[in-house]
Amino acid sequence: MLSRLNTLWTWLYYAMSWLVVLVLILHHAFYDWLLMEPIDVGGTFMGGGMAIQLYLFGWIVATLGIIVAVLLRLPGAMWGWIGAGVVPLGFGVWWQVNYPDNAEQVIYSVSQHEIGSFMLIGVLLLASGLYVRARRKPRAPDPEQMPVQFIAALLLAGFFIGVPMSIYKKQTMPHCAFSKEGQQLTVCLGDDDNERVIVD
Repeated sequence: MLSRLNTLWTWLYYAMSWLVVLVLILHHAFYDWLLMEPIDVGGTFMGGGMAIQLYLFGWIVATLGIIVAVLLRLPGAMWGWIGAGVVPLGFGVWWQVNYPDNAEQVIYSVSQHEIGSFMLIGVLLLASGLYVRARRKPRAPDPEQMPVQFIAALLLAGFFIGVPMSIYKKQTMPHCAFSKEGQQLTVCLGDDDNERVIVD
């Protein structure tokens, strides 16, 4: 019986750790793509700079998540670090080859030079990840540290899954949405009380 419980606990530990790594890589890939995709920003406020700052913030948060996972020695965290370097390299090569031809006539959110800078960051992440992985001695998980690591992985998963889901839910709500308790959930565009929409 005790052996089964230990096996189940170990399985949950590894499953949660790899789930966190997968989610972090997906976050990194998501923001890498948004930052490196050349979008026509001509005529937009500040040339789309506000969106770029938001994407950079998301990228930094995802990077910090990977760093935390590596410091906690979660299983698969090193592959997450390496993956965070491979993804921008792949995206960068794609956009360098497929960069729009009318760049001289249109203002794009990112230049080929800036894409190259993102690729350089990817190279640094990849090289440092491979170096640390080669230098770090593999070791079996410490049973005494596993509960702490599991809780940390659970918190990371809750944050990096829960926050995007919450944002997505708010984005799909109509303008001037209110909960049944009267809490305002989204922005109202006018002063008309009839504009309110009650959502569950």
